[in-house]
Amino acid sequence: MAQSPSRGSYLPILFPGWFRDKPTADNRHKGGALDTFTAVAFLFGIAAILSFVNDRYLHVQHDIGLLILACAATAVLRILANFVPAVDIGLLKELTQSFNLNDTLLKGVLCFLLFRGSVRVSWGVLRDQRWLIGWLAFGGTAGACFLTGGIVYSVLSAFGIAVTLSQALLFGALIAATDPIASLAILSKIGLPQKLETVVEGESLLNDGVAVVLFTIFDASAIEGGEVSVAAAGAIFVQEVLGGAVLGLIGWMLIHYLMLRSTSYSTGLLITLGAVTSMYAAALHLDISGPIATVVAGLLSGNITVPRMNEDMRAPLSTFWTGLDNVLNALLFVFVGFHVVLINPLENVIPIVAVLLGRAISVAAIVGGLNLLRIIRADFFGLTQLLTWSGLRGGLSLALAVSLPDSPWKPLIMNMTFAAVVFSIIVQGLTIQRIFSAERIAGLLR
Repeated sequence: MAQSPSRGSYLPILFPGWFRDKPTADNRHKGGALDTFTAVAFLFGIAAILSFVNDRYLHVQHDIGLLILACAATAVLRILANFVPAVDIGLLKELTQSFNLNDTLLKGVLCFLLFRGSVRVSWGVLRDQRWLIGWLAFGGTAGACFLTGGIVYSVLSAFGIAVTLSQALLFGALIAATDPIASLAILSKIGLPQKLETVVEGESLLNDGVAVVLFTIFDASAIEGGEVSVAAAGAIFVQEVLGGAVLGLIGWMLIHYLMLRSTSYSTGLLITLGAVTSMYAAALHLDISGPIATVVAGLLSGNITVPRMNEDMRAPLSTFWTGLDNVLNALLFVFVGFHVVLINPLENVIPIVAVLLGRAISVAAIVGGLNLLRIIRADFFGLTQLLTWSGLRGGLSLALAVSLPDSPWKPLIMNMTFAAVVFSIIVQGLTIQRIFSAERIAGLLR
């Protein structure tokens, strides 16, 4: 008779790739990865403690506070470890080795965050701002990618740092996507008008998929050392975007059919979780954009399916997805705080300046052009400043950087990514409320 699996063995079965192989009792505390349950328990415990400290003493936006505290705690431990022999940060190193950051973000967390975010977007308001959102998500992301990559390539080359144009554009692609979760959490405290909230959220949700597509295009050329052709880039773009949109439509049709014929909360919960994870897994195997598929399914579900569901199912499902969103973000930012400090990010202003300039120029061109064509009525300088400074970078950029294969130039890409992300979340995130008041924001988009 086959033995039943132990309790600690269920998570690797349900979430393959999240954890490395479970170490034996002999090597568990000798530099190997922690076992599954210990790693999860440790991360939950630390997240709970840091969340309490932030709520009780720091009083900053939740995700930013967790990142600051995680970075600060790890930095203090590293400093103490150099002077006090009794202080050992081996447990934190084991924790970062126990989770596969790329798989956790791209396969285990991102699909849930994108679906939850897209369900909340109103199709009516999104349609009213379709030109601005569409140009920012597609043209703005592509423009920021090329501008950031070009600036990085020019400056690094001028300082004698070996980097190819494809590698610089690869960095531009992975850092181009903005994080809707952190941005809206901060801007909502100011009192963001509905139109601007839809623009920020809609762009951030769509440009995740565009950034992944651009990353895929430049990834191959950077690894092979050549330059990607226009034809090859176009083929990859069409496959990723159109394929993701079609898969998202199919996934939504299944969600719609099953949800409207279900009456219990537990059934609805399993349907949404199963559909989101299955759809994202299918996208990975079909080499199409999982983020775009998830966003399409979420938009259609939120605007067509959810309004037709009975209230007894709709209310608890909304509560569950809100809670899941909060928990995953908390764990993500705490883990990123540990990971960033332990890897020693490069303290370099070049990627930070390049990211801000690339974003500002691309946003200014789009806002200015749509204003001139009278498609939108906006305060050009004010809206450009807001969209530039509120374009925070987050987990997707980190996941893409970590996913790169080992190479002589990978440490440079990772260091630049970590520097840009930490500056974005901490510096930009903490100063948005000081720079943009509710009165100033109110008239930016009419």
